[in-house]
Amino acid sequence: MDSLIECFDFQGRQVISLIGSGGKTSLMWYLANCYHDQRVLVSTTTKIGYPTERNYDFFYSEEFSNLGKDGIGITLAGNVMCNGYKLSSPPVHVFEESLQHFDKVLLEADGSKQRPLKGWETFEPVILPETTTTIGLIPISVLGKTVDQTTVHRLPLFLRATDTVQGVKIKEETLAEIITSPTGLWSKSQGQRILCINQVESSEQLLQAKKIVSLLPNMLLKRLSKVIACNIQSKEGIILWEK
Repeated sequence: MDSLIECFDFQGRQVISLIGSGGKTSLMWYLANCYHDQRVLVSTTTKIGYPTERNYDFFYSEEFSNLGKDGIGITLAGNVMCNGYKLSSPPVHVFEESLQHFDKVLLEADGSKQRPLKGWETFEPVILPETTTTIGLIPISVLGKTVDQTTVHRLPLFLRATDTVQGVKIKEETLAEIITSPTGLWSKSQGQRILCINQVESSEQLLQAKKIVSLLPNMLLKRLSKVIACNIQSKEGIILWEK
C-alpha cells in the first residue's frame, strides 16, 4: 500500500467533514498532523472524545473570539463536557466567523457510540454547508460479525436502510447496501465524497474491499471522487477507484 496522505492528496484550502464509523477520530488527527505546517482547525459538529495526548498547539473552549488568530499549527476547539472527557460542538456562528482563517478544517460530524456500523437519524450526520470534502468511513473488520445491537448503532434504522435482518452475518453486500442507501452513509454529504474502507490489514481484506467496490452501483460511483482502502493505524492506503 501507499502513504495514506498521498492517497487523499488534498489541494488548497479544505473544510473536511468525517462521517460513518470505524476510524473517524484517528483519521482526523492523522490528517491534522500531516498538515501541521499549515493553519489547521480540529473540531466537531457533534461530540468527540477529549484527546488523551496533547496533539494540538492551541485550544479554545467556551470563549472563541480569538479562534483562528494564532497562525500556523493545530487548533482544537469545542466546549468541554462530561467532566473533561468529551468536547461538544462550538456554536454555528463560531464556524461561520472562523473557518476563513484556516487552511485545513477537520470536523468529526457523526457519532456511532463506538460501534463499527450505524444507521442514521434524520438529523445525522451534522455537516456544515461550507464543507468541501466529506470522508465516509466503513471498517472492513466488521465482516463476519452478527447484525445486532453490539455491532450496529441505531439498529432499526440500519435494518430499514439495508436489505438485511437482525442476527445474520455481515457480508460485503451488507456494507455495499449501507454505503448506497439513500438514508445511509452519504445522505447529507457535501462537496467531494471520498469513501474510506478502513482497517484493511491483509490481502484477504483488500480483496473484500475490492468486492465491496464492485457491488456499488454506477449511479453512486458517479457521486464519489475516490474510494480508498486503508489502515489508518499504519498510515497506509491504496486507491481502489477514482473518478
